[in-house]
Amino acid sequence: MGFVEMIRPRIERVNREIERVIDGEVPRLVEAMRHYPAAGGKRLRPVMALTACAAVGGDEERAMPFALALEMTHNFTLIHDDLMDKDAVRRGRPAVHIIYDEATAINAGDAMFARSFYLLTKLDVPDPVLRTILEDFSMMVQGIAEGQQMDMDFESRREVTEEEYMVMVEKKTALMFKTAAKGGALIGRGTEEEISALDEYGRLLGIGFQIWDDLLDLQADEKVLGKPVGSDIKNGKKTLSAVWALNHLEGEQREAFLRAFGNAEADEETVAKAIEAMREGGAIEYATRRAEEYAEKSRRLLGVLRDGPDKEILLAAVDFMVKREK
Repeated sequence: MGFVEMIRPRIERVNREIERVIDGEVPRLVEAMRHYPAAGGKRLRPVMALTACAAVGGDEERAMPFALALEMTHNFTLIHDDLMDKDAVRRGRPAVHIIYDEATAINAGDAMFARSFYLLTKLDVPDPVLRTILEDFSMMVQGIAEGQQMDMDFESRREVTEEEYMVMVEKKTALMFKTAAKGGALIGRGTEEEISALDEYGRLLGIGFQIWDDLLDLQADEKVLGKPVGSDIKNGKKTLSAVWALNHLEGEQREAFLRAFGNAEADEETVAKAIEAMREGGAIEYATRRAEEYAEKSRRLLGVLRDGPDKEILLAAVDFMVKREK
């Protein structure tokens, strides 16, 4: 059974609940808020929270408000990211700001963010645990904003180090997986060892996930990916493979890469040649290896958990994160 099939029941429960909790008194705003969640998805972050809770022996239903808050926040960041990145397509559909307008998209994101914290008030956990979750959640959102700002700032810089890229990825992407896994374990009343291991598992897995996500922009089937392949190159996005290429490619390979990198007018052939230069020069191989290294480190941390179907799901998530096609 594949990973998505393993988590299908949880995906379906989250889907039902997310539709229920996105509500309000202004129809156009509610429609804008529901646009991305209605497009489907694997609900990786809420499912990780529910699974982590169950993996430490907890009742995952008690973690549902937390899981929904994560998904709401994730979609809020997607709405704002697409505005900032000027991306017109998300999950194969027009972006929120394209279908509605930019002002409504900003408003929808803000409303989803507010709804996230409302959902956290519904958690049935001891006060010290709730305070920890609220603190982690708040710092997660701030970290995501910092990571997004770093990502945008990188686009106007000629040089970015790998260390800087890793800090950005940890903030922008890994923090949400880290918070999901740790929060689920806290709600499930895991041991200190289990909570600590799942916290680090989520962080490492999130870093590997983002490195692989960036690689998909270079290698995926456009119809499967749901957006134009190579868009990160044209946007001058400092992904790990791009950072490596900037620091290591030479001669004709470097020239081919630079003709497309940061060139919004680059045609398909120019982008294709840039990707080929990255492949032949070793940039894609390097980023792939780094993603696999993070995945393996995260896998080893799960040794503290008792054997069972939920541990198997967390193990399967590792392979899925660095091998998926979209």
